[in-house]
Amino acid sequence: MIRKILYRAGTGKKSETGFTLVELVCVIALLSLIVLIATPAVTGMGRGRNLELAARGMAMDMRKAQQKAITVGWTQLIEMRLSVNDYRVTDGKTGERYTVKLPEGVRYSSTNFPSGSGYPLLSFQRSGAPNQGGTVALIAENDQLIYIIVTPATGRVRISDQPPSN
Repeated sequence: MIRKILYRAGTGKKSETGFTLVELVCVIALLSLIVLIATPAVTGMGRGRNLELAARGMAMDMRKAQQKAITVGWTQLIEMRLSVNDYRVTDGKTGERYTVKLPEGVRYSSTNFPSGSGYPLLSFQRSGAPNQGGTVALIAENDQLIYIIVTPATGRVRISDQPPSN
């Protein structure tokens, strides 16, 4: 038995408080059980979170490319490199580019953008209109899908967990 001995202020009397070994073992067992149950749920959330972050990042880069096309008056290109799990954003006039790698456990499932230079290509003209509307589907290790949808005429970029209806 583990006990603490405390003295009550002003009385000079001893007061024994504390926990027994059995009480401590019960609390530790309950905490272990909670951790054991919660671990798989938390791990699955991380995978889904990576998928959501990848989709949001790609949609944001598409919107930035569209805005830059309008602002500077030059075509902006987004090349989806399916085989290496990344995409490149390229300035159509200067050739300046940056590459974004998809997060661990996230890969392309499909896309219906036309192929240019061997890879599916989305381009935004200086008006902000895309070369073509289309969809990019990303998939996580747990087979969860998310779609990045570009509307043909307006170039609106949105994210959905449902495929677009055609």
